[in-house]
Amino acid sequence: MTILFWVLVGLIAYAYAGYPLLIMALSATARPRPAPRILDEADWPSVSILIPAYNEERIIAAKIENALRAAYAAGRKEIIVASESDDGTDAIAARYEGRGVRVLSSAARRGKVANLNRAVPHATGEILVFTDANAMFAPDALRLLVRHFADPRVGSVSGRLAYRRAGEASSAYGEETYWDFEMMVKRASSRLGSLPGANGSLFALRRGLHRPMSETRGDDFELPIRVILQGYDSILEPEAVSEEEPSPRYLDEYRRKVRIINHMVVSALMLLHEAWAGRRWLIAFQLVSHKLNRWAVPFWLVALLPISLYLWPRGIVYQVAVAAQVLFYLLALAGFLAQTLGSGAPRLLALPLYFVVVNSAAFAGVVSRAAGREVRWHKRVDRNT
Repeated sequence: MTILFWVLVGLIAYAYAGYPLLIMALSATARPRPAPRILDEADWPSVSILIPAYNEERIIAAKIENALRAAYAAGRKEIIVASESDDGTDAIAARYEGRGVRVLSSAARRGKVANLNRAVPHATGEILVFTDANAMFAPDALRLLVRHFADPRVGSVSGRLAYRRAGEASSAYGEETYWDFEMMVKRASSRLGSLPGANGSLFALRRGLHRPMSETRGDDFELPIRVILQGYDSILEPEAVSEEEPSPRYLDEYRRKVRIINHMVVSALMLLHEAWAGRRWLIAFQLVSHKLNRWAVPFWLVALLPISLYLWPRGIVYQVAVAAQVLFYLLALAGFLAQTLGSGAPRLLALPLYFVVVNSAAFAGVVSRAAGREVRWHKRVDRNT
């Protein structure tokens, strides 16, 4: 039991401290990436902005206007709205046809990835830009993303997600702190040219590197890794900012993450096999360390508390371990009760609560996928397309 206790502690510590420190140390040895070249207007590649939509009549006009305002070379930008809607989304989007906007409607609802697979063959741009209907990107974000493709080694570029009105959502502080931590890891991975996944609200890749994928998997996770497996770099452009509203409640965030992890687990295992077979050791290491072990943390945590209790009589170390775990979970519970009562979770309680929410979602996502169940997106709780 003592050995198992320390193995579990080591796996948890590796997920949240060991791997980030290791990937940052590796990135420090990487050759600095040359600054992106400043392109003449005529040299900018053509781009296709792909907006998958399902019943987005509330925001689709604002999204299209946002994409139209994006600064880019004249005549080299098209916008494709791939819609599976049965509300007024298609009619609203159709008002913009003739202004570089096309609407691809479908009566069947098959999900975001199927929608994108349907839209990509209609795209004419050299660069595909993927963005969500509820994500509004900064006017210069498109140019900041696409300029990196002047380097022929670059195959995928991810933008950075920021949250609007973050202080008004009870889950925002925990989520922003989590993303600040993730951003350090992403920057390090980007310096290595091996960013494992992208921000689904805004990312781009070379059209020739796009590969159709299963409808049950995540495009923003799988597509950039497939770029790496094809021998190209996947990088981050932190100044290309896309904004969304944060999840208003922790329950919304929990359900969103359950769905995401439920979809990503299959992709991660499949991509790990391909990376290993293709001797792409760095991305294989990243998938095991930053994805699979991170999603396994809730299982390590579930096992750790009873083992700590069992070892309680053996000394102060195990007694402190029990006390620390119980205190942490009590703080998370207090945060949950504070939100349930309508006062919102104070910052002291927001981080423990968000940690528990994220790991509970990982547990549910992995278990549901292992049971063969696909978790579908429900519009009422998840505003991402």
